[in-house]
Amino acid sequence: MRTWIAALGEEVLHEADLPTCCQRSARGARGSGGGSFECPSCGAMWQVPLPTEPDECAFSRSEPEERKGAA
Repeated sequence: MRTWIAALGEEVLHEADLPTCCQRSARGARGSGGGSFECPSCGAMWQVPLPTEPDECAFSRSEPEERKGAA
């Protein structure tokens, strides 16, 4: 199931939780490989959220010398 984020407002919803009119447009955008769409019924703009990288944990972080390995 695809996740969509509102272009304005930062609201993130699963495709099944979108308004009914937007669900139809989302299915069409998903099928065409589109990363965004505008609902023709209500005018809402939705896009695929950007992938995020997890923050580095301070406990598992190593210094550059430690990353090189033993010499």
